[in-house]
Amino acid sequence: MKRTVQYWRIIQPDGKPLAGRFPVEQVVKRLLQAQKDGLDRHRRCRDGMILIAHGIAEPKYRMLILDKVRRDNLPSVGDPAGTRRAIGLASEEGLLEPTYCAFTKHNVIAMLTSGDGPRPRRLVDYLRSKLDVDVGIEPVLTQNLDQVLNEMRVSAIEVAIPASRISRDLVGGDWVQALAGAQVLTHDGVVRLGVSVGKRGNRAHKDGIRRHFRELIDGLRGSGALSEFDSAKVSGNIAGTQRSVDLLEDRFVEKADVDADRLNDPQQSTEYARELLRASIRRNGDYLWSVVPEVGQDHVAFPDTFIEKPADEKS
Repeated sequence: MKRTVQYWRIIQPDGKPLAGRFPVEQVVKRLLQAQKDGLDRHRRCRDGMILIAHGIAEPKYRMLILDKVRRDNLPSVGDPAGTRRAIGLASEEGLLEPTYCAFTKHNVIAMLTSGDGPRPRRLVDYLRSKLDVDVGIEPVLTQNLDQVLNEMRVSAIEVAIPASRISRDLVGGDWVQALAGAQVLTHDGVVRLGVSVGKRGNRAHKDGIRRHFRELIDGLRGSGALSEFDSAKVSGNIAGTQRSVDLLEDRFVEKADVDADRLNDPQQSTEYARELLRASIRRNGDYLWSVVPEVGQDHVAFPDTFIEKPADEKS
């Protein structure tokens, strides 16, 4: 069975790098303490999705599991004759569909994903809502995106996203207004949105538009929303040469062969996922540390707390 290992970098919500190391040990230990204290670790998202995170007490507290909890639209099971019946779940039980997250150097996260587990932006939502840790997340690309964007005179941005994935908390600012407006026209289709500098105006006017475009790009990168888009293409000029970069198609990902029985076995899945992620990081470390900038040795300060009932869940 094939599974995808995606690599993401934790950044600030405005798209800029963190000033130091993400305090993963604090986050994992806080989750473990919440579980020990019997606190409610469920996150009830605005769109109805339910999440629950688990801290993993490995030697350096550098891994967590984010589960999507399914309690409706469940598959059937069948007896030897093929007769279907409902899955026998108790009233408070649900199917858990996981994404395994291993934190490593340079604020990089390796995520072992499947088609049913939570998308990466859900981790950002969980950290912000349940632990008051406000960060962004962006994919590691096959090229140094910060360097490319700093050298590029941006001339256009084009994005595509299924209308069903657009929500008011997906990404803020000008993006949410533009996407929400297009969503009305497309219903359940795909929203394709493009903006360009254009030919009118003097140099100062165009440079102002380019600065605004860079703010839009940084906001999109920092929001964690990129994992919901089908494509996000930035075009421009570098030293007289036309260049473009797709913030999603150029993602650095690895297809891994996995043992389905071990990955789906509750007694083995966590340790097996950790083995897979560690092996992937070892294989790809040389590339990762060459394109992802180093960060300071000090941990970035975030509140060390756990929130059972986030403000947007209170009736």
